[in-house]
Amino acid sequence: MAKKGRDETKQSGGRRSSGLVITLLGVVFLGFMATQWHDRQLVSNINVIGATGLSRIAVQRAVDTLKAKHLKTLTLADVRTCVECIPYVRSASVYFTGVREMTVEVDERLPVAHIVHSDGSLRYVDAFGVVLPNAVERTAHNVPVLQTTDGSEISSADVQHIVSVLIAGSRTLHPMLYQEISEVRYDRKLHTVEIVTDETRWRLGVMDASRATQAFADMNVFWHETSQRLNMASVSEVDLRWRNQVVLRYHVAPHIVERAA
Repeated sequence: MAKKGRDETKQSGGRRSSGLVITLLGVVFLGFMATQWHDRQLVSNINVIGATGLSRIAVQRAVDTLKAKHLKTLTLADVRTCVECIPYVRSASVYFTGVREMTVEVDERLPVAHIVHSDGSLRYVDAFGVVLPNAVERTAHNVPVLQTTDGSEISSADVQHIVSVLIAGSRTLHPMLYQEISEVRYDRKLHTVEIVTDETRWRLGVMDASRATQAFADMNVFWHETSQRLNMASVSEVDLRWRNQVVLRYHVAPHIVERAA
């Protein structure tokens, strides 16, 4: 009786193994057929997310060439590389969101300033100091102009240096103060930075991003403590070259406001 039980167990195990193999073969076959069916599908719709007037037309033109193509002819990495070649696109993500639908998600290079190009036109500059070409669509970004004090063309290295100071301002200054900045002037001989606002100008001296952060923090404290009682229209210059001090030069006579460290 024991031998018969062992034989039945062997037969039952054999049947289970055969059934498992057949099931696995079926799954592999269905997966193969599904892949073949998917590869034969045509791209019918492409969604673009994150593109504004800076890159929208260029991105749309690039992805429109993919419509009605078989999915098997497309590689997501190649599509992403194509989109990232557009100057106003910093990075992109490409993925399928349906059987025949693809989504392209764009992270744009946002302008933080203008520079005056050699032909007299204004060009946008992004947060990394990259000078961008003219946008296809007309855009309205309220950003300051970067220029040299002697009117000479600004170099790429100088652009990156000034932009780093400007970014420190955008992260540190009160939004109302930052929005008043209309120009950032750079003296190439003295390596000093000066900010021009609607009412006055700020002298920053020789600056890097770290020192600028401290100077703008001092400006925040000064503005918070005096904005309600001080008429900035009478101030010709705000000097931020010294740590924990804000020196005002009036149109008539100088006045110093000092803050303890």
